[in-house]
Amino acid sequence: MKLRHLIMVMTPLVLISAGCAPQVDMVAEEEAVRAMSNAWQGFDAEQDAVGVAGLFADDGAVYWEQRAPVSGPQAVQEFMTTYYAENPGGGGEWAPDRVLVAASGDLAVEQGAWEDGDIRGRYMTVYTKVGEDWKITADVSLGTTPNGGAPGWAVEQLSEWYDAWNSRDAQRLATLYSRDARTTGAQGRAALIARWEANWAENESETCSGGYDGFQIIGAIATGWGRDTCTITPSGGGAATVERSRWLAVLEQQADGSWLLIRDFGEPVE
Repeated sequence: MKLRHLIMVMTPLVLISAGCAPQVDMVAEEEAVRAMSNAWQGFDAEQDAVGVAGLFADDGAVYWEQRAPVSGPQAVQEFMTTYYAENPGGGGEWAPDRVLVAASGDLAVEQGAWEDGDIRGRYMTVYTKVGEDWKITADVSLGTTPNGGAPGWAVEQLSEWYDAWNSRDAQRLATLYSRDARTTGAQGRAALIARWEANWAENESETCSGGYDGFQIIGAIATGWGRDTCTITPSGGGAATVERSRWLAVLEQQADGSWLLIRDFGEPVE
């Protein structure tokens, strides 16, 4: 009887205690997160790497496309210092379009879009409460511009490259390169043709496809990088295999305004 009485007494106390839990002001917390986002934009405008780093938690990390991830305020500061040095004119514009705060009031997610000239992307920033303050635990950015922002002529030329390659038309493929173009192990159109034909001789068929991840034009020089996937059937039978690679191509504008490949390098990706 005593034990039962004790349980009966404790039950209302527990209920009272639970009912006294502080309520989260969701509107205020969302405003606080948006203020953090505005602070980053202010630091960004001033290219203040120290200010940006101060927004991150001790284990806060940056995951940006085409860049190695970093973690911790000091690493974030170095990351942003490098970024600002590479982009002295600014890194475009960005803004949140949604902020979600968890009912617990200690976790929030910001989603938004960024734009840098013709390049566009999306980002997501995760915040957690450290004491009474919001801190960034992860910032993820991803480009969403088709073909890595490559201009139409470059996309068409890449499509022509794959069509010529899959057709094993070495002469047509060579017209996309300058006369002294260089790839790994070969230089000049004649050497390129010989290398391609030797490669094709090893396989019964090889069908490749791919696209740009990024593209940059500086004056009369353009650089594009991307990935491709090839399905290869070996000569003499055997199962088809799939190989993936990443590549870098450098093009130069000619006197007639056209662009030709002058460098073309690739490496397999496991």
